[in-house]
Amino acid sequence: MNSIFASIEQWPLSIWAREDEYAYFVALIFHAWGMALLVGGGIVITLRVMGVGNATALSKFRGFLPVMWTGAALAIPSGLVLLVAYPAKAFTNPIFAIKFACLIGAALLVRRLMRSDAPPHNARKLAALCLLLWLAGVAAGTLLLHTYHILTVT
Repeated sequence: MNSIFASIEQWPLSIWAREDEYAYFVALIFHAWGMALLVGGGIVITLRVMGVGNATALSKFRGFLPVMWTGAALAIPSGLVLLVAYPAKAFTNPIFAIKFACLIGAALLVRRLMRSDAPPHNARKLAALCLLLWLAGVAAGTLLLHTYHILTVT
């Protein structure tokens, strides 16, 4: 496995992200903006399904979906830059997998909750789970900065 990490660490993109004075931090800023849009939109939808703002039709909240897609469009490529900069740091940390599982689970739940104008019969419970997953995904992402044991293998 270390040979795979070492190989990735030698990619030009990886070297640039690690060694350029600004590259890693610019990627981190774009990742934070993207995650804010993605998770923020998801939390707004989730809170609406939980009962906050009941006076507004759930269908009006579909406007947050393009915001979430914009967030994903920022977070995914910038996250890939962060990942290739320090692949061993991410892939040897179980919190990295927890982050992905939580965020993917939350996104799938938002998709289910927004599938039709009539939410499923257990929508509030699903929304509560979705909120928990959004928050856990953000917490896990923050913990990634502080819980690694291996930074690079080369």
